[in-house]
Amino acid sequence: MNASLRFDHINSLLIVTGLSGAGKSSAMALLADSGYYVVDNLPVPLLGQFFDFSRGAITRYRNTALLMDVDSRESRIQLLSVIESKGKRPGNLKVIFLDADDASIVRRYSETRRPHPAFDPEKDTSLADTISRERTRLQPIKEASDFLIDTSSFNIHALRRELREFLNSLGSVGRQGLRVNFLSFGFKHGLPLDCDLIVDVRFLRNPHFVEELRQQDGRDPAVRDYVFETPEADEFVGRYAEVLAFLLPKYQAEGKAYLNIGIGCTGGKHRSVAIAEALSKRIDAATFRVSVKHRDI
Repeated sequence: MNASLRFDHINSLLIVTGLSGAGKSSAMALLADSGYYVVDNLPVPLLGQFFDFSRGAITRYRNTALLMDVDSRESRIQLLSVIESKGKRPGNLKVIFLDADDASIVRRYSETRRPHPAFDPEKDTSLADTISRERTRLQPIKEASDFLIDTSSFNIHALRRELREFLNSLGSVGRQGLRVNFLSFGFKHGLPLDCDLIVDVRFLRNPHFVEELRQQDGRDPAVRDYVFETPEADEFVGRYAEVLAFLLPKYQAEGKAYLNIGIGCTGGKHRSVAIAEALSKRIDAATFRVSVKHRDI
């Protein structure tokens, strides 16, 4: 942590960054609606001056969100010097990174007809080239973030829900600690970008091939019973719950506020849903905040 930057007077400091077209401006608007004082495109060299200035109005800047300008290589290096060490990172600082797949970003720029801010005619022959260069440049910051949001399939309401849950998890630090979310998904629909851990449960027998179960999902008792009729399902849930019992306190000790665990099967409707629901019930709700989402049902 850069010792020269002091912001202990700020209760919650969010640094927001990510790919152009992934929804950063929308996220900042939603954070403003949630009571955060927001600053758009703050140059990294001005962080210290902003913190010094904010000490003059502590109440106003108690919860602050900064969208950082990291267009240059120097600014990215400077920002990484602030956020690179999670173990030493103060508890009041969290980094949000917004991501999206290439197709979604291309579609959004096509719809808005706005130029990509990083387009370089000397280096890029297409928008895809620009996105690829930006993705490579921002990868170290993405890896150092606390909360990754994949907005590929999001509308503004879904983004609001994700941010609200993350803000709720920040309010629970010291009370209920780490928020653990299980996300069921189907591999045939693509991997979710915002998962910290991915589990493949396609080794379990598939209810899709049972005619009377095909139209149901893994929350249905008949589907759940079918999945857990074989001993492998219950054994897997038990063993993976033991792994999580070891891992979760370690993640929490490193200052992580939100852990997203992907549970995948072929279509994301039956096995992954049943397993995600079962795993969520194995986590100590008195210690961790537990939630379950189903992407593809």
